[in-house]
Amino acid sequence: MVERTAFDELIDVASRLTALMERENAMLAAHDTGGIKSLQDEKLALTRAYTTRVRDLRKDAAKLTAVTQAVRAEMKKVLLRFDEVAKLNEVALKAAREVNERVLKAIVDAANAQMPRATGYSRTGGVAKPYGSAARVAAPPPVAVRQIA
Repeated sequence: MVERTAFDELIDVASRLTALMERENAMLAAHDTGGIKSLQDEKLALTRAYTTRVRDLRKDAAKLTAVTQAVRAEMKKVLLRFDEVAKLNEVALKAAREVNERVLKAIVDAANAQMPRATGYSRTGGVAKPYGSAARVAAPPPVAVRQIA
């Protein structure tokens, strides 16, 4: 059996993580939230493994100098592809987040539009703001008059 080097392991993990992010990008494009959710545990595990492998290689400079040119070329190819897909994944995730935020804002705006408008005046004498408004002034406390006989 051939012993796997730290570089072989890094290439393997980076390749698997790249393939996973490509699947995730396709699911983001298709708005397949269930599929995306099913990838998260594997993505987290692969990301941790990738980070660990990179950190271990950086600690041992002797391993970096001992690697063959063929392994360097393969590693460079895999890591360039990984970087490319990671950037695409970042853009796709950002776009999905922005879409979700716009949908939530539309829901909040629609709910606020259905709220009855406040009538009356605020403590400062201006028109009272509707419930949920950031500028809403708290209602003054009720006043009681104590009569002494």
